Amino acid sequence: MSHSSQDPKNPQLPNKVIDLLVSDIFSKNNININEAKKNISDEQKKMLRELVLDLSKQVDQFVNDNEDASNVTTEKQKKIRFKK
Repeated sequence: MSHSSQDPKNPQLPNKVIDLLVSDIFSKNNININEAKKNISDEQKKMLRELVLDLSKQVDQFVNDNEDASNVTTEKQKKIRFKK
């Protein structure tokens, strides 16, 4: 289930999350992971890769937006402290 492209800052988290979610869904539906891998078409594999890439981009954007918001908040707090 894991793929080789990894974020150097956090190399295992995305793959672990994906593996956990997929395994959970498969177990809830009584699907054998090895059998499912054998029965997936090339088109489905391509669609799944694109989905994972899109989700990764969305997560990265979300994290970056939150980091930017945190930095702005921190800067505002520093300014308030210096005004006192």
